[in-house]
Amino acid sequence: MRECPRLVTCPFFNDKMANKPATAELYKQRYCRDDFESCARYMVFAKLGKEKVPGSLFPNDIKCARDILEKG
Repeated sequence: MRECPRLVTCPFFNDKMANKPATAELYKQRYCRDDFESCARYMVFAKLGKEKVPGSLFPNDIKCARDILEKG
């Protein structure tokens, strides 16, 4: 199991989910500590850079990530 290199600095978890710690922990376990390559945020980050990752993008929103990647 590999940890996401963006886990500590990911603004989604360090800001957006502050008021939902239990939900954030579920996302972190699933996407950050188990299979970060399937995280929609990581997909966009890896291909287009952190400036292209919308703050509102949830880790499980693969459809939105694909739309962003198609538009480049």
